[in-house]
Amino acid sequence: MPKESVLTQAEKASAKIEKFIFHIIIESELNPFFLDEVDLTDEQLDFFRLQFLEAAEGTQFDFNDNSTSEVYKNCEKIIENPSENFFTISKDLTASFKSHHKKNMNDGVFITALVSINDSNNLIFLLKLDNRKVFEYKRTGNKAILEEIKNTFVEDKRSIQKLAIIDVTDYYKWDVLAYDRSPGVGKTISDFFRDFLVVHEKETPTTLTTNTVKAITNWTISNRADLDPVQEISSYKNRVIDYLTNCSMVDFKKLIDRVIDDSDSSRKRKLKKSLKEFLEDLGLYGQSFKPSRSVLNTAQKKNIRQTAEGIKIEWQGDANDVNIDIPNIPSSNDGFYHITIKTRDVKVVK
Repeated sequence: MPKESVLTQAEKASAKIEKFIFHIIIESELNPFFLDEVDLTDEQLDFFRLQFLEAAEGTQFDFNDNSTSEVYKNCEKIIENPSENFFTISKDLTASFKSHHKKNMNDGVFITALVSINDSNNLIFLLKLDNRKVFEYKRTGNKAILEEIKNTFVEDKRSIQKLAIIDVTDYYKWDVLAYDRSPGVGKTISDFFRDFLVVHEKETPTTLTTNTVKAITNWTISNRADLDPVQEISSYKNRVIDYLTNCSMVDFKKLIDRVIDDSDSSRKRKLKKSLKEFLEDLGLYGQSFKPSRSVLNTAQKKNIRQTAEGIKIEWQGDANDVNIDIPNIPSSNDGFYHITIKTRDVKVVK
C-alpha cells in the first residue's frame, strides 16, 4: 500500500544521487544548450543532495492524468531504464520546461537527477537554478578592484527557483513534491510550473487546514502526559488556530515553534521533535498552503471534556482564559484528576 508520509528521516539519510546532468537555458535562445556530461565535486554533490532533502518537504501534488502528462511519461522512461534513457530524457524535460515558460525567464540551468532511496526506490529530482551575478576582487595594496564573473551560477539557495521530486512507482501516495520560490500571492506553485508538471494539489487548503488542527489536537491527546503540566491541552490547539488565523501561508516549522511554547528547554526540544515526526508520518509536515479561515469556526474552537462519571465540560479557546484547570495527568496521591473551575456565578440551565 502506498505510503501516506513524505520522506522519513531514515529515507532522507539514505538518499543518494545516482545520475546527474544539467542543460543550459538562455532566455534569448529558442532551444537549450545541451550538455553530455557534468563533473561535480563532492562539495557540489552535497549541495544538490541538500536541495533534494529540502524539496522532500514540499507541497504534495498528483498528476492530472498519467496518460497525458509528458513529465510523467518521461520520468517513467527514466525509471524503467536509467542507463539507456536518462541523458536523452533529461534533454526532453529541459526543452519542455523552457517551452512552457511564456514570459521572460532568467538564464540558468535545468537539472535532472536520479535519486535512490534505501538503495532501491528511485525518484526523479528536477531543479531550475538561476544564474546569479557573482563578483571577485583583486587587491593592489589598499586598493581593490571588483570584477564581475559572468555565465556562471553559484551554489546559493537564492538562485534556486523551482524544485520537484517525482515518484512514478506508486511507492508514495503523492506523485510530486514541489516547491516554487515565487509562486504568486495565495499560490503554492506558479501557473507556469503547474502547467509544465500537469498537476493539482493532492488536498485542498480547506482539507489541509482542518487536518492540521485535528492532527495537532490528536498529538496533544496522545502525548499529554509528556506536556507541560501547567498547560491544559486546549492551549496547544488554541495556538494552532491562532497561527492559522494570522499567517498568509503555512510554514510547518514556524507552526511548531508557535505551538510548542514551553519554558523547559529540554522538554520543548523533545516535544518539537515528536510533533514534527508525527506530522511527517501523516504527510502534513512541509506542505505549504493558504489557510482556509472559514473552517476555523466556533465548532473548531470548542473544547469538550467528559469525566468517567459522564460530566461534560465545554468551552472555547484556552482553558486558562475561562478559569478552568484540568491537569494532564492524575494526582499521584489518589489517582484522580483534580479539576478546578472558578466562576463568579453558576446558572441552572436545566
